[in-house]
Amino acid sequence: MNNRRFFLLLLCLLAPSMVFAQLDINLSSTAQIYILGDLSSGIIISEKNASRTITPGPLTKLMTLYVIFSALESGDIRLNDKIKISKMASNVPGVRMLLSEGDQVKVEDLIKAIAIYGANDAIMALIEEISGEESKFVATMNSKAKSIGLRTSRFDDAIGQAVNNRSTTASDLYQLSAAIITDFPQYYPYFKLQKHEWQSITQYSPNTLLDRDPHNDGLILGEIPGIGLLGSISSDRNGRRILVVLGGVEPDRAFAAEAQNLINHGFEASETIFLFKSNTPLTQVATAQGVDENISIGSFKDILVTIPRGTKESLKVHVESIQPLIAPIEYGDIVAKLIVRLEERTILTADLIALKEVQQAGILARGWKGLKSFVLQLIGS
Repeated sequence: MNNRRFFLLLLCLLAPSMVFAQLDINLSSTAQIYILGDLSSGIIISEKNASRTITPGPLTKLMTLYVIFSALESGDIRLNDKIKISKMASNVPGVRMLLSEGDQVKVEDLIKAIAIYGANDAIMALIEEISGEESKFVATMNSKAKSIGLRTSRFDDAIGQAVNNRSTTASDLYQLSAAIITDFPQYYPYFKLQKHEWQSITQYSPNTLLDRDPHNDGLILGEIPGIGLLGSISSDRNGRRILVVLGGVEPDRAFAAEAQNLINHGFEASETIFLFKSNTPLTQVATAQGVDENISIGSFKDILVTIPRGTKESLKVHVESIQPLIAPIEYGDIVAKLIVRLEERTILTADLIALKEVQQAGILARGWKGLKSFVLQLIGS
């Protein structure tokens, strides 16, 4: 194994590529289950029973929409395309857009009906257009779920009505909601719409949080057996985005107030600090066998951290790296880890990359540098 590969292996052993710790801010909530985090930093502020197994039910539609948005991104469908509604799609039970066989409907109208009130006939129409049949579409859902890191979620249907529909957790639903927001910002605004009109029929979003606070902009609510209402809610205030998944609030009519309470606590009990800008030198590390003796390192993206309010002075930032780095080094190579601690507890680790390339020096140059290093060590001794 050469020095370069050995160095990269050691970096992998230092820490995972991206790990976020929970702040454990003590929040009072009557919800049986919740997970509350800041998407600006990616840090979880507080949680309760977030790993408890639950049935996804109607929130299956979030995964369905993720696949639909992916199809838009790949060009398999376009917002202005018109789809001819089949007999099967027009007869799907449950919440419906009230489509009729033979209708010609724009893809965007179908997506709005799903995002706003979860129309099952609209889902089936898009399934047939994208995959031909539901089983193939569901296979794509499970593949996408795995690719975005959902640990427990597996799906048996695209609507959430399967009798034996598999389980999920609040943590997975949080991660899926975050993926929709970050991966498809151009389509996310559909979740903020409160009503949709089709052929003179207006249907409304069941998400009462949308008009409770102008900063709230999605995502979805659903009724889950044994839990009651389960929802994924997001709010953006001054560029800082809070996301919460919660369920098991009794009675159901108290759900909106409890969700808003958690959102407000998220903003009030914590603050998000900007630490470093992407592709900006954070520090330098020594190199060996290269044309340069040092190299600047930084992050490939902005680094922010969420902490309890009033604890900024307790933040500690540390860089872990193996020095010297052995040339050749390419721009973008992971060469160090950034460790952020709050007092003695690690709350974030992130990869640091080389911000320029360092070519390997010639044989004579490497020999001279080695001799100089040896002489300096002797002098130091």
